[in-house]
Amino acid sequence: MGTPNEEEPLEQLSLARHRDLEGRHWGVIMWLRWAITGVLVIFIVLAATNQLGQSPSTRESSSSAADLRVSTPDRLRGGLIFQTRVDVTARSTIAHPTLVLDGGWFDGMTLNSVQPAPADQAPADGGSTFAFPQLDAGQTLTVWFEWSVNPTSPAWRRPLTLRLDDDSRTLLTQHSTVTVLP
Repeated sequence: MGTPNEEEPLEQLSLARHRDLEGRHWGVIMWLRWAITGVLVIFIVLAATNQLGQSPSTRESSSSAADLRVSTPDRLRGGLIFQTRVDVTARSTIAHPTLVLDGGWFDGMTLNSVQPAPADQAPADGGSTFAFPQLDAGQTLTVWFEWSVNPTSPAWRRPLTLRLDDDSRTLLTQHSTVTVLP
């Protein structure tokens, strides 16, 4: 077989079949193309309307010792990097404010950073504790946790518990859930 040039079209090509697409059966192929395009459009619409995670929701709790405000997404998807903001406002002096995150926060998640850095960090019942310097009445401590969702995270819906302690005394407990989408 020789090298084709401009004067000699390839013998295997036919204008009717390859240019005009005669003899091709488009019924199944067209429906398959439309179905695949429709699925992709659905994902785009869901993402545009924030049904696939990342937009934070805020929960507030109060006690006689402190006010706790936690802002974090309710829905996440694998591979997403997100932020949790925790604001602790002391109503009375808290000598050793400690945030205790249960194991739900770490199941299928990676903690990338905590700002400001805690004075002490220790494991606790599958989770972790983050101790900070004393808070006087009226002061607010704001802590940012930067997370990423492990792409192979198997859990769809998991409970999250965040607790505010002063030494061994519990001041506030806040329960929530997160949905991890594939």
